[in-house]
Amino acid sequence: MKKAGIGQSTIEYVIVFAIVVGAIIIVATIFKPKVQSAYSGLATKMHDKVYPPPPVQQTP
Repeated sequence: MKKAGIGQSTIEYVIVFAIVVGAIIIVATIFKPKVQSAYSGLATKMHDKVYPPPPVQQTP
């Protein structure tokens, strides 16, 4: 009888693990565009700090 309890406990852990992994995948899918946009904006800002655009020359 002890074996059945251990097996049941293991299956419960596997089910909980599968639910957690599924939730992580769903959340990652939902937020992927926002995260990509944030990293793209950050990369643009860093690039502009390192390589600033040349100053605009005014003609008289």
